[in-house]
Amino acid sequence: MLTSPALDSLARQLAGVLASFNLSTTSFGQPEVVRKAADAAAEAFQGYAKARPSKADAYAAALAFMRGQQLDERQRDLVAGALSERIREQSNGCALGHRNLAGLLDTYSQEASAGDLWRLTWFGLLGSYFSFNPAKAAESEHAGWEKLRVFLRRTWPLIDQQSETKVVPDWVTVMRDDPDLVSDKAAHRYALDYLRGDETAVKKLSADLAIPESSWFWHALVLSAVRRSTEQPDDKFKAAIPQLLNLISERPVYRDEALELLLTRYRRCVDVTVHPQLRDYVCRKDVWRNPKLRAAGLATAWNRVGDDVWRMVLQWVNKANLRDFFEVLAARRQADEGRLEFWSQYMEQISWTRLIFSSQTRTLAWSNEGIRNLIAREEDSYATMSSNADVDAFMMQLGDYLVVEFSKVPNAAYIYKANELPFEPYSREYTGTTADLKHGYRQQCAARLMHMHGWQSTARYELQKLGIYPDQPAVGTGRRATQAGGGARTPPLEPPATGRPAHTGTDGAPKGATFSMESLQRLVAEFPRARIDDRRKGTGGGRLWVEDPMQHSRLERWLKQWGFRWAEGRSAYYYPEG
Repeated sequence: MLTSPALDSLARQLAGVLASFNLSTTSFGQPEVVRKAADAAAEAFQGYAKARPSKADAYAAALAFMRGQQLDERQRDLVAGALSERIREQSNGCALGHRNLAGLLDTYSQEASAGDLWRLTWFGLLGSYFSFNPAKAAESEHAGWEKLRVFLRRTWPLIDQQSETKVVPDWVTVMRDDPDLVSDKAAHRYALDYLRGDETAVKKLSADLAIPESSWFWHALVLSAVRRSTEQPDDKFKAAIPQLLNLISERPVYRDEALELLLTRYRRCVDVTVHPQLRDYVCRKDVWRNPKLRAAGLATAWNRVGDDVWRMVLQWVNKANLRDFFEVLAARRQADEGRLEFWSQYMEQISWTRLIFSSQTRTLAWSNEGIRNLIAREEDSYATMSSNADVDAFMMQLGDYLVVEFSKVPNAAYIYKANELPFEPYSREYTGTTADLKHGYRQQCAARLMHMHGWQSTARYELQKLGIYPDQPAVGTGRRATQAGGGARTPPLEPPATGRPAHTGTDGAPKGATFSMESLQRLVAEFPRARIDDRRKGTGGGRLWVEDPMQHSRLERWLKQWGFRWAEGRSAYYYPEG
């Protein structure tokens, strides 16, 4: 609040401005003199309209408020601009988290309704609103800040009515132009320009409203940039991801909300192949961590997104682990033997992976950047090998089975039933002998794959006996066509066809569909845990649904070709009949 001396000083300043131009002796033919006088007066007016009380006085008023003292009228005006100020004598808390904040805001509301709330006091409250730093705030302070925003949004129309003059402060003009500044869309209109690197508008806003660098607004601006980018087409959205991740790193207050938006939008893209930068950022140990740790309760942030999104990123991680194991670890001994190419055929079915590093590999990490990055990415997830100093291992779960591969031949690959493992899959250490990972060498296991010349055909046959088939679509036209690159045969499956006559619905298929119910049943039966949920027979006008908890990308491609659509709310596919 401006004191009487301050008002007297302002009056003297305005009088001095007018006197300095000696308007009484100015000829009417000198409009520039009048203009200069007007500009100087306007500048003085704007200074008054944005005047702030002394920091010491505002701090003292905030301290009195937090001590529970009754405030007089002057103190209420002073504390308005210091609600976000940290008070040392009150454990560095701020008035926004005080239990009496609601009563103070009610007093301001009553004054605003009666037309008695000073415009500068409201401007002080606006300053407290923008000065709030959420990175250092307690939960109660966050809640108080929300109450302040509600108050400002409710009372702004009353303050606006008080300012129905042609000459108004800059901040009133700003608020009239963008009243959403006191809403949850405060940064919405500036987000796309900011994302493109054009900060002209937001810098002007910052200057007009004196928004500090530590304000929540800059974090909200990043979140709004993410929201706006998710509204763009796939290509523009993906192109913006690197810049968005940089902004999130710089302003991390709303990081989790931003990542939830990014990942969910990415899952809706036509092409959901791995985005390395997004994967590496979200899987960092100081961000959301490895999605494999969700089941162990060590990466709970993954619960923010649906299973389909989690599985998408999990598949990205699994694919990277598979590649790195054979290209980085096994390749050191020229021991790949085509294993990367072989297991890549089953990538969509790999639901979990784990790397087991030998002591030699951990030592090499000091000098080998590739191995160092691999171990860092798998922190809190990998295990160690105690007996074999130069042999690494790789676990991957395919449906109901767990496969254990080793980096060094002639070690075989062992396949165990996932619910009958002879070892603990989350153990921190293994011997790598018949006591655990090679238990199947002496005891019964589901299959044991030897990597001799031509081993792929035998391995494919052994996997087929376990009900595990490659992800790749069948080649040929036969009802039991041969898989590309081998002799194993797939279950009967009629591939999607385009240009077929539309079904009349007599076989139970939707009218006008290019598939029969028999072909849909055969398609869905090939994918573990996928099922058809036909709700058309009821009286509620239901739809034909296909549920696929494993989110197989090949099933998705075929369903979309047949005209099925994805329902985000149910996380399933439906046929849009009618």
